[in-house]
Amino acid sequence: MEIWNFGEPSCKCERCGAIFWYEERTSGRARRMPSFGLCCQQGKVDLPPFREPPAYLTKLLRKDNRKRSKNYMQNIRLYNSMFAFTTMGGKVDTEINNGGGPYVFRMNGQNYHRIGNLLPEGEDKPRWAQLYIYDTENEVKNRINASTSEDKRESIDPHIVEGLKNMLDRDNILAKKFRMARDRFEEGDYHNVRLKLINKRRTDGRRNDMPSATEVAALIVNDTAENRKGRDIIVQYRDTKPRRISQKHPKFMAMQYPLLFPYGED
Repeated sequence: MEIWNFGEPSCKCERCGAIFWYEERTSGRARRMPSFGLCCQQGKVDLPPFREPPAYLTKLLRKDNRKRSKNYMQNIRLYNSMFAFTTMGGKVDTEINNGGGPYVFRMNGQNYHRIGNLLPEGEDKPRWAQLYIYDTENEVKNRINASTSEDKRESIDPHIVEGLKNMLDRDNILAKKFRMARDRFEEGDYHNVRLKLINKRRTDGRRNDMPSATEVAALIVNDTAENRKGRDIIVQYRDTKPRRISQKHPKFMAMQYPLLFPYGED
């Protein structure tokens, strides 16, 4: 067998800065000034760069084999699920695992994201966005219990959970809005309170600065006439089942993957 080794990728798109191997160049281009089209279609697509992550997240992402950094990378999906505002839904195929091979997770049809109420029902434990509002004095413990099975809890570092909580409270606009609902409930005013996550933007939140707080969400108090408009997400106080949200809402991904979008970006 002949092995081809192209070495490290050493070329950069002169338009968007994407990194390439020389062999990925557009055919027919000179060796000295190779051109690439797999990224921005030679300047036709212009995407803004990602913001640098918050300092705490940057520290966890360093591959220096420090204990907490290594723990975070090994359990990154669990840590993300602890802080997700929504949950994934869909029709799970339960018949594929018949003992004849490794475990397989398969969904039929389209998967989707759902969001629940602001507060849990009765004796139910808080989950998803409720963890930003309910019993926050025991929030770290609640998040670990809600997102992991008993056999996996030992692998979770509570100090990392505490650090991520503080980071999102400081930097994530969605977390701030749900904390605002918490503060309202702590004042004893919780009847007929709903949270509206607004779909419409005056500017492109991916290209311009983060949308203003009033563009992202608003508390609705004692307004029974305020219904869901278009793709706005209305998070009820209680008494409703988890509801599917539009995949075209600008916060669709930020609500499911808060550690990929630590500022709550559109």
